[in-house]
Amino acid sequence: MIKRFEVQNFKGFKDNLVLDMSAREYEFNRNLVVNGIVNKAIIYGKNGVGKSSLGIAIFDIVGHLTDKEKMQPGYLANYLNLESDNDHARFIYTFQFDDDTIVYEYAKRDPNNLVYEKVIINGNLMINYDFFDDSIRYLDEAIIGSLNIELIDNKLSVVKYIYRNTPTNPSAPLTKMMQFVDNMLWYRSLSEGNSYCGFTVGGASLVEKLYESGKIREFERFLHDNGLDYELMFENMNGIHQLMAVYDGGKKKAMFISLASTGTMALFLFYIWSISAFKEISFLFIDEFDAFFHFESAENIVLQLNKAKGFQTILTSHNTYLMQNRLTRPDCCFLMTKERITNLFDSTDKEIREAHNLEKMYINGVFNV
Repeated sequence: MIKRFEVQNFKGFKDNLVLDMSAREYEFNRNLVVNGIVNKAIIYGKNGVGKSSLGIAIFDIVGHLTDKEKMQPGYLANYLNLESDNDHARFIYTFQFDDDTIVYEYAKRDPNNLVYEKVIINGNLMINYDFFDDSIRYLDEAIIGSLNIELIDNKLSVVKYIYRNTPTNPSAPLTKMMQFVDNMLWYRSLSEGNSYCGFTVGGASLVEKLYESGKIREFERFLHDNGLDYELMFENMNGIHQLMAVYDGGKKKAMFISLASTGTMALFLFYIWSISAFKEISFLFIDEFDAFFHFESAENIVLQLNKAKGFQTILTSHNTYLMQNRLTRPDCCFLMTKERITNLFDSTDKEIREAHNLEKMYINGVFNV
């Protein structure tokens, strides 16, 4: 799991921005925390504070440590902060896997060019590799064994190179980190279309994925639970499966996608990811997850994700209705500005109890970031 994340000089983050996922002592909603780390988080912030950029920053690691779907180039425009003279962005991840703590730090000049990489495992420096300074290239023998490191340029991660060219030990902390990163998933569903990063490479269309799953009836029930009643069927058109909405006892049909609103399509996207990825992913970041949802649908999605035990989740939202202790906890709700991210627990001197109305407290200005 990700316990802590830091980023500096990336996009709008000129100064060091820290996301600390350490949990606090609460007796309710314990399923939202695993081993003292927030497992289900919601981040709130005004427009333009960098909620989307935070997700893009967290998933920068996917670009050089995995072969999975990379972030679209448009999201990586203005990679370095435009107000800074620094020539690289810095990223620091603190991972926790059982009793092992891994700190992975690196810097980049752009999405494809590394400056240095550093790995500290349980307090011990294992890798400290500078691509431009021959005097800073420490590689612990416990990590590389007899492997001879001969990298051509700074586009190839030394961490990835070592992992791919040494015997895999499933219980090794570095292996756990690499497998975690390999199964991270970021996606967003906005008016300009759907985008994702991580977890897989390419793949079938949403409709084809639903067809292959055989879960069309389950999808109908999912829509019904969100206030939408459709009778659906598949129809083969020139070798391509189309999802059809059926009316008047089957006498009339129309393509589901042609009828669906933006919100319905956002639900469709969530459902497809839930059946195709949620059993395998390690970390899920949904940007503006409820931008087109009625508040009840947003609540349903949060409740469904809260029940998912196999992966860590971060959602970004403007929907303060979700600030309820029956859905979340003060240490799982974060407020974000351009300078910092703080959970509700640390945003006030007042004691917050389960019976408190978090949304009302927020609106009344109790929390300060």
